Amino acid sequence: MSFQGSSFPIRTHDDHYGSHSNTRDGDDDDEIESRHSGQNTDFSQASYFVEAERTYNNASWVYRLPADQEEVVRQDRLHYILLGILPGLYRGPVELILNDRSRRKRILDIGCGTGLWIQEMAELFHHVDYITPFQHDSQFRNCTFMQVNAPTGLRTFGNESFDVVHIRQMVHATNDYPSIIREAHRLLRPGGILLVHEPQMQLHSAWEGFGLKDLAPCLAQMISYVEAACHHRGIDTELFSRMDQVLAEAGFDPNGIDVYYHYRQACPDDPQSEVGMNEITHAISFLYAARLMILEAGAVDEDEFDRLMPGVLDEVSGRSGGIAGPLGAQGLLSPWGYWWVIKGE
Repeated sequence: MSFQGSSFPIRTHDDHYGSHSNTRDGDDDDEIESRHSGQNTDFSQASYFVEAERTYNNASWVYRLPADQEEVVRQDRLHYILLGILPGLYRGPVELILNDRSRRKRILDIGCGTGLWIQEMAELFHHVDYITPFQHDSQFRNCTFMQVNAPTGLRTFGNESFDVVHIRQMVHATNDYPSIIREAHRLLRPGGILLVHEPQMQLHSAWEGFGLKDLAPCLAQMISYVEAACHHRGIDTELFSRMDQVLAEAGFDPNGIDVYYHYRQACPDDPQSEVGMNEITHAISFLYAARLMILEAGAVDEDEFDRLMPGVLDEVSGRSGGIAGPLGAQGLLSPWGYWWVIKGE
């Protein structure tokens, strides 16, 4: 898998992939069947360490989420959650741009996670070359793998060499996000499109008269620790609210920026549904993935983290102990934004 904000391998492809993964019904240990479940992780090419039975890539101090199979499954699960929310793999005139056969098209995916987005794009657009910061043990006819660092390693690519640049969940994975956006502008051909999909690392109350801790006290506290951990690593958690400015300062026309805001409830409407259980599982697995980052920042100690997590599980499952009642976490919203902008001629 790739490690956002640190070492990025890069790949291209245009072959057809297999059918999509599906969720499985069952107990709390059930997982989405990842395309990468049979992947052989090669630790010999980078420095790794193990902490509390989780494996981490030691290439970046800023990006501190695990680099193991459990994290692969979490990221694949989130991909399918977001796929249903958008809905689809992209917004904006991507199809129009890629179906122009006047020349071979190329897509760059920065911060690709497990690479699932690029795989599913390849199923839709077989005639396109895909390049992504991604390490994978499979080879495809139109895939090229390169190990680079973002943003500096993106200088490997020439000016105006891509038709689509896709960035997802990088805003909290690097302390140099504006430079990545500037590189994206440089790399896009005139008429090419930038796609940016990012969360805000803050929760908001949608229920009038209730604060965050009234709705879900344990989760509200834990998210504050995650935000503190981001600050500790020099990550600007306010970039979400300034994304239009960041895009404009990189060279994109501010009048050409489109954005689609969507919101995820901390507790799904139907916690017992397949979609609801996936949301709950992802929320818990994300916080466990962020555990080391939180502890290293000194935001909380291990005992407090372990004390809060059962309460978080209750809250996102519709059993909140907050004064707003057991479904209070349904009033907690996590904002996400999807921006797209075409580079001018």
